[in-house]
Amino acid sequence: YPVFLYDLDEKILKSALARIGANLDTFIEHGMIRPKEKKAALERIAVTTHLEEAVSKADFVLEAVPEIMDLKKETFVKLDRFAPFHAILASNTSGLSITQIGSVTQRPEKTIIVHWINPPTIIPVVEIVRGEKTSDETAELCYRLLLKLGKRPVRVLREVPGFLFNRLQMAFWREALYCLENGVATAEDIDNVAKTGYGFRLANLGPLETSDFGGLDTFYRLAQNLFPDLSAAQSPPPVLEKLVQAGKLGVKTGEGFYSYPSAVAKRKIKERDQRLLQQLNLFMSRGKKG
Repeated sequence: YPVFLYDLDEKILKSALARIGANLDTFIEHGMIRPKEKKAALERIAVTTHLEEAVSKADFVLEAVPEIMDLKKETFVKLDRFAPFHAILASNTSGLSITQIGSVTQRPEKTIIVHWINPPTIIPVVEIVRGEKTSDETAELCYRLLLKLGKRPVRVLREVPGFLFNRLQMAFWREALYCLENGVATAEDIDNVAKTGYGFRLANLGPLETSDFGGLDTFYRLAQNLFPDLSAAQSPPPVLEKLVQAGKLGVKTGEGFYSYPSAVAKRKIKERDQRLLQQLNLFMSRGKKG
């Protein structure tokens, strides 16, 4: 599809195109696309610093401004003014209400959340979250569009904070932070359990499937014994608060739970993407067989 990429800053647009090119190069390295497909893809992207130019002929608009409700609403007012009335106005918000965001438009039935997971070029799943006034047609069009893009869309049936992905992710992260804060294990071993144990299995069996295979009676007894002792924290623990207050925000600042010199960060990102692409190849081949 022809695409307009919009930002206020030309430098950001230039950087975005470079990242897109690098992502396509990674796909080429793994034999997932051919070099000529990269060229064709880049030629379908037009960049602009003018919002009206970006959306005036659009059928589908995806907003990804920072997670600030007033900013989201301000952006949707402009999108509603500039985009054709038939256009779907989608948000990539990770947890804000599309009912509230869409309320500032003249087309709340055409507003919806289409939430991609990082890195979005690789991760198959995309969440579709309806607002109170989102129409069936809007939701179905988004679902079919994502299927055409090779994604695995999931329908979130109720608009709840965090939707589905982040609710599950945050529940897991809260317990990981609890274990770190209380000296249950080191950061390295917590991550190793996730990567080589729980997460390794999750690539093939979801949590509900896992309990079916393990026996619901067994998991019922585990829940009886463990649920009372799991973290019920309602705010971030001191181990996280101290890092944030010290400006240790992870890869983007060079240090978080681990240290990330520039060369190390670049290497780990490349390794991450290569491993995820290997998983994606397996996922796609398995889907074709099914």
